[in-house]
Amino acid sequence: MMNKLEINLAVAKNRHRDVLKALDEVRVKQIKAAKVVSMLQAEKDTLADVQEQVNNIRLDAMETGKTTVYLPSEVSKKYERLREIDEVLPAALRRQEALTGEIAVTQAAVDDAEEAIRREAGAILAAEQEEVWKRAEGLLAKYVEAMREVLVLGSTGHGRHPWSEIADRFNNLTPMAFREISGEGAALTDVGREKVRQRYADLVGPVGVARS
Repeated sequence: MMNKLEINLAVAKNRHRDVLKALDEVRVKQIKAAKVVSMLQAEKDTLADVQEQVNNIRLDAMETGKTTVYLPSEVSKKYERLREIDEVLPAALRRQEALTGEIAVTQAAVDDAEEAIRREAGAILAAEQEEVWKRAEGLLAKYVEAMREVLVLGSTGHGRHPWSEIADRFNNLTPMAFREISGEGAALTDVGREKVRQRYADLVGPVGVARS
C-alpha cells in the first residue's frame, strides 16, 4: 500500500503524462495549421498575376465605355479563389500564432510537471533521511545511557573501566565516526551515495534527474 508521499509522486507522474499528451496534441494542430498557411500562401503566389489581369480587363471596359465587366471564365475562377484566400489567410495566420502561444504555455506546464515529479521523489528520500536521522539519534542516546551505566557501575572503585577511559572513548567518538564516513570509509559512503542517486533516478522515471 502506498503512503502519502508515494501517492503524491504517482499524482505528479499522472499530471506529467496528461500535459505531455496535451503538448503532443497541440503540436499536431500546429503542424496542420502551418501546412494550411503554407498551402494558402503558395496558392496565392501562383495567382499573383490574376489581380493585374482583372484590373486590365476593367480598364479596357472603362475605355470603351462599358458599364458591365465580364471576366473570362478561367480568370473569374482564379479571381474568386484569390479573394477566398485573402479572406481566410489572416485567420489561418492567427490560428497558427495562437497555437504557437498554446505550445509555449503547455510546454511550461510540462516543465512544471517534471519539477513536481523531482520534488515529490526528493520528498520521499528526505522523509527516509529524517527517519534514519531519528534512528541515529536514538542509537546515540542509547550509547550515552549505556556509557553512563558503565560509569556508575564503577562507582565503588572496583570497575574495570575508569572515567578516564570513558572520557577518552567519548573524545574519540566524533573523529572516529568522521574517518569512517569521509576518511578511511569514504569508499563505502560513495557506494551508498551512488545507490541513492540511482534510486532517485528510478523514482523520477522518464523525466530525468535534471532538466536538459
